[in-house]
Amino acid sequence: MKLSTNVVAIVVPIILLGGIGVSAAFNMWQTESSKTPAVYTEGELAGQFNPADIRGSYSLGDIEKNFDIPVDVLARAFGAVEVEDPAAFKVKELEEIYGDLADQGVEVGTDSVRLFVALYKNLPYQPEETTALPNPAASQLRQLGSLTPEQLAFVEERKVDVSSFTTESTTETHAETVEDRTIKGMTTFGELLSWGVTAQQIEEVIGVKIGARGTAMRDFFTEQGTEFSAYKERLQALVDGVQK
Repeated sequence: MKLSTNVVAIVVPIILLGGIGVSAAFNMWQTESSKTPAVYTEGELAGQFNPADIRGSYSLGDIEKNFDIPVDVLARAFGAVEVEDPAAFKVKELEEIYGDLADQGVEVGTDSVRLFVALYKNLPYQPEETTALPNPAASQLRQLGSLTPEQLAFVEERKVDVSSFTTESTTETHAETVEDRTIKGMTTFGELLSWGVTAQQIEEVIGVKIGARGTAMRDFFTEQGTEFSAYKERLQALVDGVQK
């Protein structure tokens, strides 16, 4: 049986559209790649997202969603605090920012983010030999207070100075200038704990459970619907009262 050209012109689009409709109905049709990483399939970590599957196309917002690491922590760690929308910042853009580090035989890029996430979440990961961590990222990890001596030594081994990069200047100032122990909006709970203030003391002041170690004071209180300024002096008094 032969079909006329006119009939074919009508039937083919119907078949194609019908196939797309069926695929969409069964969630089989995707117009863009998934931003959900693979999970561990064995052992006690089975079902958890694997940082080894983080790709350059992931944004900092994607990483926050999948690994529960605040965007502001990631932005400070990798020098994306000055971009218009840190949550939309793509991991692959790090290779453009820090491309000149290749002259030193190290790289800050997608694999650096994988390593940072793995250490932050205490998940296993073996980075490439040339993978480095910006010194603000190393500072964030030290402030967690949960890394083993071996992990801390590894972080120091992989740390690279990025203070000469303009995108990193403001982050580096915050990350490394904590000697005066003055609480600011960008001060994290991890910094308070590292200064000798206990979680119980903080909770007695703020009236709720403290946030994640990498969460900044101002961001935390904004989420709670309160003003950071209402607690700043009392928290500062705790810090000032710690025996140095």
